[in-house]
Amino acid sequence: MKGYDSRPLFPTQIVAGWFTITPMLQDLDFLAARVGQLVQLARQLQAECAAHQARLHTLEQERNALRDELHRRDAEYSSASERMADHEAQLQAVRNEAQAALAAAKSESDALQAQLHAELSRYKTEAEALRGRLSASEADSSRLRGVAAKAREQIDSILMRLPGAPQE
Repeated sequence: MKGYDSRPLFPTQIVAGWFTITPMLQDLDFLAARVGQLVQLARQLQAECAAHQARLHTLEQERNALRDELHRRDAEYSSASERMADHEAQLQAVRNEAQAALAAAKSESDALQAQLHAELSRYKTEAEALRGRLSASEADSSRLRGVAAKAREQIDSILMRLPGAPQE
């Protein structure tokens, strides 16, 4: 084992005279050295344990801080997600309104365009009818002028034949 001598705890050799003090003192010195090593090792282990506990405490504090940060970010994310969902719903409502308004405007535009086409067709028909009447009226007017000119000539001719009419 680490830090231990290879010397056995109890010596197996017995020196002449089993009641000699030197080997016992040596054994006690050895035992005291071993106890000193154990105490030193125990202190070293206690120091390492204290260092590990301090490190563990620090890590627990970091973990708690990170957990709190995670909870805060989760709350922010949830809040942002809710706001985004609200905005998305509002945007969809505005889109739906815009589409409905566009459909209504298109429907009204189509109706107005159909009405304008009907009026244009009616006005074209009226214009054609008025042109026909104008042509007929001009033809009648031209014919009446011709008839009036003939009638004048005939009246002039009759008036010329009357007695007492001035002779040209």
